[in-house]
Amino acid sequence: MKVKDLIELNAMITDLEITVRKDGNLLLDQLNIGCSEGVIPPYPTRVPTKEEYAGSLAQHTDKYKDAAYIPKSINAWDDGKDYYEIKVNRIPAKWLELEVHSWEVWKASTLSTNPRRMNNRGNFHGQLMKIVALPSGEKLEIIPQSEQKEKEVGLPGQMNIEDYLEAIHDTD
Repeated sequence: MKVKDLIELNAMITDLEITVRKDGNLLLDQLNIGCSEGVIPPYPTRVPTKEEYAGSLAQHTDKYKDAAYIPKSINAWDDGKDYYEIKVNRIPAKWLELEVHSWEVWKASTLSTNPRRMNNRGNFHGQLMKIVALPSGEKLEIIPQSEQKEKEVGLPGQMNIEDYLEAIHDTD
């Protein structure tokens, strides 16, 4: 699934964090966009300038740069409308075409320093979506369960939980 396909499913997204990780682990790049997420924090996330520098501990060198922070509205609610609608066209296109590895949704920030509009009842339901994406061109490999079982690691003759439960069931 592409990032664009995922975020179009949820009109409530007001902030977005897209982290690009090689194999879902090694940090390569990050985009933070929205009225709250797009504001550069006191200690911004550092990302490598080239993939070969990824995983280095020397993040204070010129081999690293700050992640992208774009403090602009990506939802109609933050534009003063009384409804939620994600504005996909405000997100840079190269980020929308990445393959999704995993994602989670949080309640978006409503701090007083945030320019986010609140109505008189505090009725704000915006969401922050955090997406981990694969680098451009990579696809998520889904291993069928039958193949996955063959690849399980263990010692020869070692019992797993399924074997144990079957043994208990057979003795009853």
